[in-house]
Amino acid sequence: MVYVKLLADSLTLSRFLIGFWIGFIGFSQGKAGLPSAILWLIIAWFTDILDGFFARSSKVNYQTWIGAHDLHADMTVSFGVLLYLTFSKFISLSLTIIFLIITFLGLWAFPSEQLAQGFQAVPYGMMIYTAFRNLFNYGILIILYLIFLIIITWPRFPKEKIPEFLNGMKNLKWRGKIK
Repeated sequence: MVYVKLLADSLTLSRFLIGFWIGFIGFSQGKAGLPSAILWLIIAWFTDILDGFFARSSKVNYQTWIGAHDLHADMTVSFGVLLYLTFSKFISLSLTIIFLIITFLGLWAFPSEQLAQGFQAVPYGMMIYTAFRNLFNYGILIILYLIFLIIITWPRFPKEKIPEFLNGMKNLKWRGKIK
């Protein structure tokens, strides 16, 4: 079962690469790379589902270093999407810088996986909006994939993921001490 864990880690690692690749698509292809960027994003999301499935089914009772950094892989994909949107001029550089400052300050002040998940959703939402505005069929493809994702993770999604996110947001703790 160690091989299954290795497969899970390989999929997580691939998301780091995909995140940078999506950003590079924006740099090298600009707006013309939108179909490619969307497809790579969907592939990245799919590897996220698969790595979790394989990690849980491996029956190995330890978390690897790569597995412990799954959220960082997710954040890299989100950052890659933000870079794509910026390099392609779908969003302005100033908006990107403001978002990154808010993200860094927010995560510094309130270190939380759930807050990081919330921040990573913003570029995804911007990509969905961009897809619908520019390539309607790809926007539909993203929505269909997200519906598929909810279906295959049911009932884990409403019983675990949503309450975990909401409780994490409710229990945010300030890093500093208030006097």
